[in-house]
Amino acid sequence: MIIWITGLPGSGKTTLANKIKSILESKTSNNIVLLDGDNIRNILPYNISYSNEDRMRLALFYSKLALLIEQSNIIVICSFVALFHSVQEHTRQMANDYFEIFLDPSLDELVKMNKKGLYSDGSDYMLKQFIKHEFPEKPDLRLNNIVNGIFQDNLTEITIKLFKKLNFS
Repeated sequence: MIIWITGLPGSGKTTLANKIKSILESKTSNNIVLLDGDNIRNILPYNISYSNEDRMRLALFYSKLALLIEQSNIIVICSFVALFHSVQEHTRQMANDYFEIFLDPSLDELVKMNKKGLYSDGSDYMLKQFIKHEFPEKPDLRLNNIVNGIFQDNLTEITIKLFKKLNFS
């Protein structure tokens, strides 16, 4: 199974991925691999810019890597910005099982929190990038997970839906 967590930078993808991994480790003997965009970018042997072409290249790489690992009967948790309909659909169609979580807090909340300094007043680069993203049209779960600057704990809702998909009780 591939659990694909997507959303804009600072929306809590990595935090959620780590929590899901911990919960799943307590329920299954299957191996679980966590693929995180920041970590993978750091080990690539070539530079990737934030151009649409490089983002698409990277998103396709993420998809291929997740699909390859999943073939070994491993649960793959992905936390990537990787917002392209074609990549989402390709991964969904090729995976043995696929569960997509879209973290969708308002842009105002992300700017207020400004995790990693991506939304600073001095740089509107990231804000201009957002208009290029293709947000998931039919995620299995869409969550507005930041309200009034506070991350919402949606683990109960996520766990119920995910366990149902995995046939856990």
